[in-house]
Parts: sequence; structure tokens; C-alpha cells
Amino acid sequence: MTYLNFNCNLEIKENVLGLNLEDFLEIGVRNNEKRRFLFVSKVLGKHIACRAKDMDNLGKLIVKAYNKKRNPSSGVVISFAETGTAIGHSVFNYIENDYEFLHTTRENVANFESLDFLEEHSHATNHNLYFNKMKNFEFGEEVVLVDDEVTTANTCINLIKKIHKLYPKKRYTICSILNWVEGENLKRIKKLEENLNCSIEFVYLFKGEFEFKLNDLKLNDTKIKNDKYVEDKNEKLQINYIKLDMDDYIGEKMYVKYTGRFGINKIEQKKLKDIVKREAKKLSIEDKNAEVLFLGTEEFMYIPMLFAKYCQGNIYYYSTTRSPIINIDKNDYPIKSKFELSSLYNKKVKNYLYNIDKKDYKECFLFVEFNEDKKVFEEIINIFKQTSIEKLNIVCC
Repeated sequence: MTYLNFNCNLEIKENVLGLNLEDFLEIGVRNNEKRRFLFVSKVLGKHIACRAKDMDNLGKLIVKAYNKKRNPSSGVVISFAETGTAIGHSVFNYIENDYEFLHTTRENVANFESLDFLEEHSHATNHNLYFNKMKNFEFGEEVVLVDDEVTTANTCINLIKKIHKLYPKKRYTICSILNWVEGENLKRIKKLEENLNCSIEFVYLFKGEFEFKLNDLKLNDTKIKNDKYVEDKNEKLQINYIKLDMDDYIGEKMYVKYTGRFGINKIEQKKLKDIVKREAKKLSIEDKNAEVLFLGTEEFMYIPMLFAKYCQGNIYYYSTTRSPIINIDKNDYPIKSKFELSSLYNKKVKNYLYNIDKKDYKECFLFVEFNEDKKVFEEIINIFKQTSIEKLNIVCC
């Protein structure tokens, strides 16, 4: 058993909407030397399960905070893969006026022009931004960047510089749930404003400072493994495959058009919601009272959240992740169990699934994008056999 001795002292200086911070986050520790701490969101739908309406409400809250500082005009909302993809899409859904949406991606897509940049602190630093189908990327007045938290703003600075060199804007807005940008990092933003002759504004739900100290653990010397497989709880796990029709696809790999990976506008967003409402009729939950999990995969977060929102039942929602977090089975720690698996999209990439065995789900709907090779699912099926889940629906979009 691994125990962590860490302290994280938070000081919230601004609470824009008068919210309860404890409703939004817990503190975790990452197996990442570049950045040890992780604010594990209770409502982001990434590392731990939440209700779909709570995740979607994040976008509405950020737009409410945005409207206190800015007047929506025209532009593009850009969110960061993979953790920020769904919250950025939700912000785009609720922001008014002529905005388009685009999220960065770790996917390398042939024959698409990409704006490449780095997220230096990340476990996966390279981002691609496939912007060439976006009219507002060139002609819009504003770029709105969305992520779950902003600590140094380095990633935002890197992207703003790239965009400004190509299509200069007068307004950049950096939106997040948590904002920790202070001191020298804030001075760098002010300097960038002067150099680019533009406005860079922060919008957030909470702003403050924190101090994180990790003691008594050398991660390089500590072997932190998956929870060991135990005797199968449900060797008779029922597997069901469901094929959905999302109408429009892009590229040889048949990416779903409406994820935002290649950009969508408000008309296409309305079409996406209509498609999801139509296709949701194919997802039949057998026991409406039992706890059911809708599980997204990596960047594919927002569309599974919409299905969870539009389906009827006692539904929880979250996603697999590339983020390596240390697990400890203690009541006051958010990540209690961890299963490691190969990505369903790229077997060379590690994914993690947290706390899947810590809740009594009866049924799961696993949402995957552009993958119908049943052999790919063998590893994750074995993980589900360690849980209470009796029926696994693999939903190919």
C-alpha cells in the first residue's frame, strides 16, 4: 500500500459567482515529475464520475462569468485536449453571438493544416490545431481559450503567439474553472499584451494561490502498479455492440465531424444535438433505477456527455484519460483505484481508468470514436470483469 504525505494550502481571493469550492475539486498527486499536483474536478467528467448536467453546467457558469467581463462579439472558442475538450465545447454551446468551436488534439491527421504548439508541463506535450475550416479563426474578433485550470498560462501564451503571428486579434480571453496565475507569470501576460498590442483577459470561477508540498515519496523509486486483478465478480459479463450514425465524418479514419476536432459552428452544434437526441433512442437502459455509467474515451468526451444528458436513467458520466495519477484507497483521497490499459485508438499510448470498481454500476455504455475492431476491446473488457457491471454496451459512433 502506498501512502502519500502531501500538503496543499489554498487561498481563494476571488469567487466570482459565490460558489462552494468543495463542490468542484479535490487534490490528487500525479506520477509526473514536471507537475506533481492535480486538482481533480468533481464535475468535469474526466477522472472521476459526475452527473452529465453538472459537467454541462460548468460551461454555463463560465459563460456567466465571461459575461460579467466581456461582451460576446465574434470569434472562436478553443479548448485543450484532452481534459478541456468537453468544458470548452460546453462554453461554446452557451456563449452567444457568432462563435465557432475548435479543440486541440493529439491526433495526427494527414492532409490537414495544423498549428502545432507545446503544453510543456504535460505528460503528452504536443498539440495539433486543425484550423483551416474555421472562418472565425481568420476573421473573428476574439479567441477564447478554455481549460479546466490555468497555473502558469504557458500553454495559453504559446498558442496565443502562434495564432497572433498568423491572424492577429485584438482580444484574447483565457477561461478556466481555477486560475492560479500570479506574480511573474502575470507580468509575462502583461508584457505579451504590450508586445502584441492586444488585450488578454482572464475569466474564471475561482482565483487564488496555492502551495503544494509532496514529502516522503520518490516516485522514481516507487513502483505504483495497477490494482491486481482479483477473482472475477462477473465472469458472465454480457457484451453488446451498438453502432450509431453520427451523419457526417471526416478523413480516412472517419472522425466524427461534430466533436470540434476540425471545428464546428452554431448551426452544426444544433445539428449535433438533434443527432444525439435521435440516436439516443438506440441506447436502451434495462433498469432505470440502477446506477449506469456512460464512459467516454480520451478526447471523445462531449458527445458521450450529451448522450448521458439526453438518456433517461440513473446515469453517471466520465472518461478514460492519459493522465497518470497515483491511486490510494483512502476516504479523503479522490483516486482510489487505477487500471492501466492501451488506448483504444493507439495501442502505443497508455490510458487509465480510475475508480471503476469503487461504485456499484450495473450497466455501462462505452463510447468510442471510429473503432470497430472487436479485438481492441479485449483489454478493457477484462477490466470491466473486475467490477459490478453486468452488461457492457460498446457504442461505436
